[in-house]
Amino acid sequence: MIARLSFKCITFNRDAKFLAITSTRYHSSINNALNSITTKSVSSREKSIHKFFENRKHLHQGCDSKTNALSARRGCWFSTVNALSNNVQPIRILYASQTGTAKLFAYQLSDQLSEIYQDREISIEGWHETESPDQLLQPGKALHVFLTSVAGVGEPPDNGKAFYDWIMNKDKGVGKSSGNADPNLNGLEYAVFGLGNSAGHAKYFNVIGKSLDARLEELGASRVVEIGLGDDGDCIEDDFDIWMDGFMSKLKDSETVQDLVADGEDVAGAELSSFEHIEEEHELEGAEESTESEVMKGKPRISCPDIAMSGNETRLISEKFPTLKLLPRESDVVRKHLFHLQGTADQFYDEKAGKLDVIGNKLLGIEAGESGIHEMKVVLRDHNHTEQLLEYETGDHLVVYPQNSQCIVDAYCNIVDVDRHAIIASDDLTDSYPFPKGLTVCETLSHCIDLGAPPSPSFTRMILGTKDFDYKKDIAYTKRTVLDLLLQHNRRISLEDLLFQCTPMRPRYYSIASSNIRHPSEIRLVYRKVKYVTSLGVLREGTCTSYLSHKGFVGSGSFAHIPAYVNSNPSFRMPKDNNVPLLFIAGGCGVAPIRALLEERIELAKAGHKLGPGTLFLGFRNKDDEVYRHMIEYGLHLGALSHVDVTYSSGCGDEKNKMVTDVVKDNGDRIWDHFESGGVTYLCGGARSFGAAIESSFFDIIQEHGKMDFEGAERYLRNMVKNGKLMDDLAD
Repeated sequence: MIARLSFKCITFNRDAKFLAITSTRYHSSINNALNSITTKSVSSREKSIHKFFENRKHLHQGCDSKTNALSARRGCWFSTVNALSNNVQPIRILYASQTGTAKLFAYQLSDQLSEIYQDREISIEGWHETESPDQLLQPGKALHVFLTSVAGVGEPPDNGKAFYDWIMNKDKGVGKSSGNADPNLNGLEYAVFGLGNSAGHAKYFNVIGKSLDARLEELGASRVVEIGLGDDGDCIEDDFDIWMDGFMSKLKDSETVQDLVADGEDVAGAELSSFEHIEEEHELEGAEESTESEVMKGKPRISCPDIAMSGNETRLISEKFPTLKLLPRESDVVRKHLFHLQGTADQFYDEKAGKLDVIGNKLLGIEAGESGIHEMKVVLRDHNHTEQLLEYETGDHLVVYPQNSQCIVDAYCNIVDVDRHAIIASDDLTDSYPFPKGLTVCETLSHCIDLGAPPSPSFTRMILGTKDFDYKKDIAYTKRTVLDLLLQHNRRISLEDLLFQCTPMRPRYYSIASSNIRHPSEIRLVYRKVKYVTSLGVLREGTCTSYLSHKGFVGSGSFAHIPAYVNSNPSFRMPKDNNVPLLFIAGGCGVAPIRALLEERIELAKAGHKLGPGTLFLGFRNKDDEVYRHMIEYGLHLGALSHVDVTYSSGCGDEKNKMVTDVVKDNGDRIWDHFESGGVTYLCGGARSFGAAIESSFFDIIQEHGKMDFEGAERYLRNMVKNGKLMDDLAD
C-alpha cells in the first residue's frame, strides 16, 4: 500500500547588522532567553521555542558536502539571517510536493499572509510551473518562500527535480539561460521550510530543504528567516505552524528592528523584551473556558429562509472568510461520485480518472480478523466490456478518491446550522473557495474534505478560542478531529469556517498487486483496514481503507464503483534482461507490489523464458496474517523464485518469532554477493519502521562486507538507486 498521501517562535531578528555583535554576546542573549524559559512557569508554545533553540546547532546535519563546507566557512553554528529590504514587495510561495503536504502548507501560508497583508501581492506556484527552472526566480522583485519535501533516498519531489537539479548545478543543460555558469542571485530574498521524516529516513531528514537553503545563500541570495525543519515523524503541522508564526513576526517586526539597530539600541536586550512580551501574552490566555452562549454572543448571522436550521431562519457566517451563497435543496439524493464535473471548471478528479467496477473484495486470511489483509479486484473496461478505460504496467499505482463514512458526514451536518442538501451556488464565489461549486453541503463534506484529519493549529485556536494548548499532545498525538473539539467544547461553527479551514480530501496511492501481462484489463489492490483506539479511548477508522472495505460484490450485473486513475511509476519496473538476479524484500501490505512482480515472473516462466535467481524475504505479523502462500509455492515450482524465507513477528513463541530485518542481517553475505553481481533489489513496505530498518541493515552489510566507511556505503547505496539496482515502494 502506498502512502496517502507537508514556529510559533519568537523571531530573535538575527539581521545582517546584528551579526556584527560578537558571538559571545549573541550566545549570551540566547542563553538568557533559555534560562528565562526553564526557570519560569512556561506554556507548551514556549517549550517548543526552547526546543527550537536547543536544536539550532543541528540545523545543517544531513546536508551534502557543499552545505557542510559552507557551514564550516561561517565559523559559527548559526546561519546568517538578514533584514528585509522592504515590507511592500510581493511574496511568492514556491512549493515542491510529492504527496501534497507542501502544497497544502503553501495555501495555509497564503491564507495567513492574505488576511494580514491585504494590499500585498501574494502568489503560489509549483517549482514545475515555469517553462524552464531559471524562470522561477525573480531577484529583487519579490520575497521567495520555498517549501519542499524529500522523496525516495534523499531526492527532491518529482515536480521539483528539474529546478533542484538546476539550482544545485546537477543538470547544466536545464534552463534557457543557465549554460554551465551558476546563476547570480544577489538581491533575491528568501525563506525555506523543509518537510522530512526523521523516523522513516533519518539519514536524509530534510536534506533537500537544507541543501537548497545553503545553496541559495552561496549564490548570493539573502536569507530572511531561519530554515524550518518539519518532521512528519513527529508532528509536522505544529512544526510548520511555529515556523510560519516566526516568519510572520519577521515581516511584522523587521522595520522596528532596523530602527533599533540604526539608533544603536541593545538588540540582544530587545530580543529578550520580545520574549517577555510573549510570556505576558500567554499569561492572559489562561482564562476559563467560555460557555457556548458566551462564545456565540455577537457572532454574525444572516437571514437564510428555507436553508437555515435555526428557529429564526438565520445562520452563522464567518468573520474571516467570504460568505457562501446557498440555494434551497433540489433533491435529497447524495451523489456517490463527482464524474459529472469532469471537463468543467470545477473538475474534481484527475482527467485520467475512471469509474471502475468492483468485481471482487475479500479478506484473504481465514482467521486474520478485522486487521487482516484484503484484496480488491477492479475491472478497467466499461460495463459492456467493449472499451478499455485505463491501462497500466506492472509496478504502477492506482490512485483512489475516497469518501468519508456517512455517519461522520451526518455528524458534521448536524453541527452546521444549514440544510445538508442546500446547494453551494456557483456564482458570486471568490477564487479562494477551495472546492467544486454547485454541490450540496452534504456532497462537499462527503467527497471534498478529510473529516478524519486533525485541524490545523490555527483552526484549533479558532475553535477553542485560546492559544493555551499543546498542539502535539492535545491534538496531533491524540488524533483529535474538528468534530471532537466542537462537541467537547460545546461549540457551533459556520459553514464557511468549516469549509475554508478543513483539510482537503486527497487521493490515496495504492501499489497495484497484479501484472498487466496476466491481467491486462483488471487490477488487484491489497489493503489492510486501518482501525484503532486513540489514547483518549475513541475508535478511529482509516478514511480510504474503510471506504474500500464497504464496497461489496454479489456476483450479479450490478457493481459498486470506485473513482480512480493509474499513476505511472517508471522507477519501479522489472529489468529487461530476465537473467538479472532479483531480491524481493517486503513486509505486511508491502506484499502488494511483490505479488505483481512475482505474477509477471510466473507468466514469463510459463512462457519458457529462462530466469535469473529470485530471492524473497517476506514478513507478516503472524501465520494468520500470511497471504499468497500458494502463489509463492507455485513460483518456486516454476523457477520464478529460487529461495524464499517467510517470517512472522509474533505468534510463534519468543524464540521462533523473527523480523525481516533479522533475516536480512543473517543473510548479509548473500545480499552483498547479490549487490556485487549487479542484481536488482526491490524493497516494499512501511517507510518509518520497516523501510528505515532495512536501509540501516543495508548500510551495515555494505560497510562490513565491502570494507567501507559510512560515507562510502552511502555513495554505494546512492549509486544503486541511480543505476536502477535498488527500487523501493515505501510508505506509511
